[in-house]
Amino acid sequence: MSGAPRPVTWTGEELFEDIKAAFGVLLKDRYWIGKIFLGGTLLINPVLLGLAPQAAKGGEVTGFLWAVLLVNALTFWLALGYTFEVLRRAKDGKPEGLPSWNPARWVAYAKEGAAKLTIAVPTLILPLLLWTGIGFGVLVGLLGLPVSVLGLFVAPGTLFGIPFCGVACCRYLDGTPAWRCATGFQENWKIWKKGWQDYLLASTFLLGLNSVTFSLYYSIPYGVFFGLCLVDQWFGTIYSRTQTEQTRRSR
Repeated sequence: MSGAPRPVTWTGEELFEDIKAAFGVLLKDRYWIGKIFLGGTLLINPVLLGLAPQAAKGGEVTGFLWAVLLVNALTFWLALGYTFEVLRRAKDGKPEGLPSWNPARWVAYAKEGAAKLTIAVPTLILPLLLWTGIGFGVLVGLLGLPVSVLGLFVAPGTLFGIPFCGVACCRYLDGTPAWRCATGFQENWKIWKKGWQDYLLASTFLLGLNSVTFSLYYSIPYGVFFGLCLVDQWFGTIYSRTQTEQTRRSR
């Protein structure tokens, strides 16, 4: 077929089938609770959550707190890289449950965690900081509204930022260098447009899940890690399907 490729469209039923399938892949793993518990603990050490309120109120920052922070800084990469493996399996169409936490894989997880953070900085973190800064300047600086209203401003930025980070990560798994995935905004935009409904639905679900998790303070590490695994399972499926369908239509 000649001419510009047409965008890929899906029915409402197809869109919601993805979330059902993503849950199915994660929960059919008989050890999913233990894997999520370990991943959440490595991502955000729950001891930090216990010490953070006191430190935030101007309490003494003890050597123990610094030690926990150091340990968490080392383990954070493992959890982030683990979610990359979830994304890889989903993209490659291998719904085998959650990956193993075999120590032999930890070096690979740490390396891919570093790659994922490298991609996330320009595709998600910096744009979100810029968007929040604009919101602060307009809502707080010009209009004089309380800082608490920034939460309403941050949510839309996060909603759109998460899928772009996911698309860039999928491109990395296709063999594109991390720096090109992180800075290839035009290519990321083209891929995002192919399945934008599904990407935004996945991102919305993740934000909703995190809202519930953050209301239960000590469940934050585990809810966040579960949400990352779930949305990566979803994004990998979306990316693979839209790329395959677009290639078929372009012929």
